[in-house]
Amino acid sequence: MSTAMSPTYDHQRYEKKHWDAWIQGEWFHGNLASDQQAYSVLIPPPNVTARLHMGHGLNNTIQDLIIRWKRMQGFNCCWLPGTDHAGIATQMMVEQTLASEGTSSKELGREAFFARCVQWQEENGNIIIEQLKKLGASCDWDRQAYTMDAKLSRAVRKIFVDLYEAGLIYRGERLVNWDPALKTAISDDEVESREVNGSLWHIAYALEDDPHNTIVVATSRPETLLGDTAIAVHPEDERYRHLIGKRAIVPIIKRLIPIIGDQAVEPQFGTGCVKVTPAHDPNDFAMGKRHNLPAITIFTDACHLNEQCPPHLQGLERFAARKQIIDELSQLKALIEVSATRQALPFSQRSNVPIEPRLSLQWFVRMQALAEPAIAAAKDNELNFYPSQWKKTYLHWLENIQDWCISRQLWWGHRLPIWYCQSCSAVTTGMSDPSQCQACGHDELSQDEDVLDTWFSSWLWPVSTLGWPEETRDLEKFFPSQVLVTAPDIIYLWVARMVMMSYFTRGKLPFKDVYFNALICDKQGRKFSKTLGNGIDPLAIIEQYGADAVRYTCVSLAPLGGRVKMSSEDFQNGARFINKIWNAARFLLNYTAAATALEDFDEASLDLPSCWLLQSFGETSREINRLLERYQINEAVDLLYQFIWRNFCDWGLEAAKLSLEKKAPEDAAAKVQTLSVLGFVFEGLLRLAAPLIPFVCEELWQRFPAHPRWPRPASLVIAAYPDAAQLPSFPQAHQQWGRVQELISAIRSLRSQGRIPPKELLAPLVQAETKLLGILTAHSPWLASLAGLGSFSASETVETPPQQSLVATGQGWTVYLPVGSHLDLDEERKRLAQEVKRVEKIIVALAAKLGNAHFVDRAPEEVVEQSKEQLANMESQLTALQTNLRSLAR
Repeated sequence: MSTAMSPTYDHQRYEKKHWDAWIQGEWFHGNLASDQQAYSVLIPPPNVTARLHMGHGLNNTIQDLIIRWKRMQGFNCCWLPGTDHAGIATQMMVEQTLASEGTSSKELGREAFFARCVQWQEENGNIIIEQLKKLGASCDWDRQAYTMDAKLSRAVRKIFVDLYEAGLIYRGERLVNWDPALKTAISDDEVESREVNGSLWHIAYALEDDPHNTIVVATSRPETLLGDTAIAVHPEDERYRHLIGKRAIVPIIKRLIPIIGDQAVEPQFGTGCVKVTPAHDPNDFAMGKRHNLPAITIFTDACHLNEQCPPHLQGLERFAARKQIIDELSQLKALIEVSATRQALPFSQRSNVPIEPRLSLQWFVRMQALAEPAIAAAKDNELNFYPSQWKKTYLHWLENIQDWCISRQLWWGHRLPIWYCQSCSAVTTGMSDPSQCQACGHDELSQDEDVLDTWFSSWLWPVSTLGWPEETRDLEKFFPSQVLVTAPDIIYLWVARMVMMSYFTRGKLPFKDVYFNALICDKQGRKFSKTLGNGIDPLAIIEQYGADAVRYTCVSLAPLGGRVKMSSEDFQNGARFINKIWNAARFLLNYTAAATALEDFDEASLDLPSCWLLQSFGETSREINRLLERYQINEAVDLLYQFIWRNFCDWGLEAAKLSLEKKAPEDAAAKVQTLSVLGFVFEGLLRLAAPLIPFVCEELWQRFPAHPRWPRPASLVIAAYPDAAQLPSFPQAHQQWGRVQELISAIRSLRSQGRIPPKELLAPLVQAETKLLGILTAHSPWLASLAGLGSFSASETVETPPQQSLVATGQGWTVYLPVGSHLDLDEERKRLAQEVKRVEKIIVALAAKLGNAHFVDRAPEEVVEQSKEQLANMESQLTALQTNLRSLAR
């Protein structure tokens, strides 16, 4: 066994080696023949156009931690990976490539352009998959899926046909998010609201029955007055209620429109009157429906004014049209006022242009009936959310759900399986392309030009990836999955839709738990974005610090559902933690270099520090498993860190040095015992940490001698995860050594407070109760070694405390440390007196707060308990300060 180790962990030497071994061992593959309980997770499929960013890093590390943990618990795990064809994003990428070649999609034609998209995906679509592998993602790579492959495309067609035949898919004219650059409808997640400088134009509309009088409206979009079909006021607004039922004249085009009353109008906004343009504003569209108003579309698909507009304006781009109309309104003296304002403007994330609400003939899914079982699942707590507050968001959206526009005016994607008869205009669909009209038998059919929204294939992800609509063994074994780890911003677009789809196709939930990972921001709390240039490239960080450092840092900083403020420097913490484990292994291997296996330890003859370490390991294992079961992953990682750094390294290894450094033959047995305990716990902590930092743990596990209490499979990937129920337990010894530790820590603190050099041996006096006195006396060598003592006096009573000493008290003990020769006593007394006053003020404030019935009754219970705990701590601190002040006065 090779034990030569560099002073620091070199990730570049080991990551590829272990990744290749894991893949060769096929340890990530879900086994259909296994009788172990199945546990499956479905990766949120990244776009084929995507490149790994830190959000991917966090999300996939959490998934990988969960699946590795369950695999080590003995589950038959399947973490199913894949990618999304990303309709708009991919089409834009290919369009850009074609433009650089001096051609375009129109010149190529639909079939040739589609072929170029396929080619682009084959050349570039797997880049993010390879990047996920660098992160260590232990997916079932043999089952990798893609939303445009034949199996998933068949599922897309099947769900479309089933929904159409059930009357849940229809064609209709609705307002959509229209991207005039891409000339397609886009989904809500592809719209980004941006705060911009704008204007509010006050425009006068003459009254039909009294042209010399006007009604003034305020609008941020004067160009849309060409599509106005009403003016609305609040029905109880005394200024305007007398005008309801009359008609006004639209400037420039002189169209007569009614003045209506509607509760949605805000009297305090602008003039209290608003123009109603149903074809170009969502609120106006809804108002138009309520009042039966016509909807006039004034823009082409490129957002140029169309034939509904006066001839001299036709063809103008929308912002050029705005300028022209403002000029004409000024000439007509109809422009009364212009005021500057800040407004939220919706932009297309893809083309970076303002989207246009546009009335358009599109295909829709009726969502209300599909939403009912999805609502019931959440209300009945069959579907759980972590954090739980997202349940309210989920239910609010489903209970107010609108029909889903599923058609896109693109060439890349799943083309709608709809054919129109050129003879009778009947619509035909089915699982195979029709050769004739189902209504009249005519053979001249034309397929709909649109493709389906990318989310229409993504909502099938829980079933299509496992073979649906066929009844496959994968579907039987791994559906439903256990948990979905995703971002909260797609709770509507993806999470809720998958639940609806799963009930429609399988009659059950696709997963029982939804974990929403934290949002990663920069140190100023701003989301990472290309515009701000504040992102962190995870691949660069992996290159510098290694995948384990990225994984540890991401998760350790990320509370459940919170926000993470992150910078590149944070990853140094991950590297330090990994090197701490690495150097602990180097220390241990100095004593086990010649061993291929460690001897077992005798539980009946262990020293107190060894018993404490074993009990701490068992308690940590129990708590980490409990936290992971509750998806408190950040807390589990923090507990792991504390155990490794504090319990094992700072206490376990330091206490063990007393035995390990002895050379006498009579100490050999104790040394073997100590090494066995350390080896057992060290392998255990490698198993605890392996789901989080798998590469370094695998390397150290392969190097380290086997322990008889840990069965050794071929890889740590499939080794058993620590189970507290099967670990040795020493609760009494743990408590006893804990009291010794408390005393050691107090002496160390007094040394620091007394400014005594670290190498100077101390001579404290300890007063302790009888039972503890025996423990301290029996373990005086450890006290001396760990606290830096030259001598140690302990008794049940201290008649005369030593003069000029600092004092600390604990459970059943008091320690006096003479410091007169090291400390400026006058200065220290002044400092202590000032500190006493400061703490007394805090105590008075806390006592007043807790004595305030209003605070106690209204504040959350945990806040009140925290205040009580803080008060108790301050009172304890005050007692210690006063004791030290009295002691130094002697």
